[in-house]
Amino acid sequence: MKRIFALGFVVGLAIQASLGAKGLTTRITIADQGLETSIDITDPILLGRFNVWDGRGTFATVDGGETEGTQGFIIDWLAGAIGSRPQGLRRYEVRFYVRDHNTTADELAYVVFYERDPSSREGFVYLPGKSDEPYQLNVRAIYRGPGFEGNWFRASPAWQDAVEQVTGAR
Repeated sequence: MKRIFALGFVVGLAIQASLGAKGLTTRITIADQGLETSIDITDPILLGRFNVWDGRGTFATVDGGETEGTQGFIIDWLAGAIGSRPQGLRRYEVRFYVRDHNTTADELAYVVFYERDPSSREGFVYLPGKSDEPYQLNVRAIYRGPGFEGNWFRASPAWQDAVEQVTGAR
């Protein structure tokens, strides 16, 4: 009985260390690529709504089996990849910074591109593919799987609302 408890305790610590190693999101920077300006999101409540470690390519143990995430991050995962989107939209580079609980420094963990159609207020997110500079950084953090990297997706309504809130865009 003591061995089972000890093994469970060690496994629990290993899982906790693994999750903690990913780090807590401490800042999201939205950089306007045309104007070369940026806005930082640092509000912990807002940051908590857009965890880079959520969504496709992430897994949780549910009822003894692994289940892939289908919600979270800034993408409407259930809508799937989109074939086309309006052209000529302003593009933003969105950088997700994390901090391991053992350090005081933020570290860039993940980068995506975001475009917003001001007339429809609809947003689009691009997950960099193999030929894009942020790809290697991203897949070191999370490999989301075939059909995800290198594609455009609809932004989640929560992300669109947050961008409007922090940028004042309507």
